[in-house]
Amino acid sequence: MRVGIQTESKLMSQLHPLAALIYFVALFTLLLIINHLLLTVLMFASLVGLCRWYLGRHRVVQLLKGVSSLMILIWGLNVLLNQTGPVWWQWSVGPLTFRLTKTAVLYGGTMALSLGGMILAFVWFNQIMTTPKLSYLLFPVVPRLAMLLTISLRMVHLFTVKFRRLVMLQRTRNVVVSEGSWRQRLQKTGRFLRILLIDSVSAAMETAVLMEARGFGAHKRSHYRTFRWTTVDTVFTVGSVGLFVISLYLRFLGWGWTTDVRQFLWWQKTDGWFVLPLAIFLGVPVIGEVGYRLCQN
Repeated sequence: MRVGIQTESKLMSQLHPLAALIYFVALFTLLLIINHLLLTVLMFASLVGLCRWYLGRHRVVQLLKGVSSLMILIWGLNVLLNQTGPVWWQWSVGPLTFRLTKTAVLYGGTMALSLGGMILAFVWFNQIMTTPKLSYLLFPVVPRLAMLLTISLRMVHLFTVKFRRLVMLQRTRNVVVSEGSWRQRLQKTGRFLRILLIDSVSAAMETAVLMEARGFGAHKRSHYRTFRWTTVDTVFTVGSVGLFVISLYLRFLGWGWTTDVRQFLWWQKTDGWFVLPLAIFLGVPVIGEVGYRLCQN
């Protein structure tokens, strides 16, 4: 409860839903269109700091534990499958030859950081863009899509909570997921996921029946919470959109992007100019938070 109160008191939670949505759309776009190692390190580190500020230290640590395994997997697959570029180390067994290349290491790290940043950004988005905000924005335009999106986001949280409860319950029966060989761990996790899948399908069918019984879609949906556009929303949106446009312009000039993976480098001369607008864009929530607190005082 205390974490929720602290989150609601911060700037991003006080913004109009449209202003926050614009910022997150720009953030996801930048994560998709930038593939340089230095810039992805900047974005990932900034998102860790922002999630630490809005979600709390404990949740970020737990989130990083889960994200790191997926990032290592992505990096390992790139190192294993990408055999182009300068060779750092080579190993041969009969007709098979494995090459550890500079391109594979750098590009794999970049893709892993981009994926990790995307997951962190989505978790942060899910924390800020609550169900009332999404409903306020989407229900007047696409009510069915809005309902599908809000239910999906809610189901992700419920699925995680149920999985943790199931793991804790199975521990009382001496069934521990983290013990045993990799095969045994996969088998235990598979059984848990099968139980959760059956439970999720049952809950989805029950939700559909309840929605039909309450006449969903027959009348226009009302809102129990309204939002007003303020001067803070205007300043925040204009500043973030302006920085996003500058970043897009630099991206179309070819900065922050390598088309040919075989020529992938960790640094280019033009990337230094890209760091400045990108860092300011990522720091907009913090800068706005400082200004917001000063105005309140």
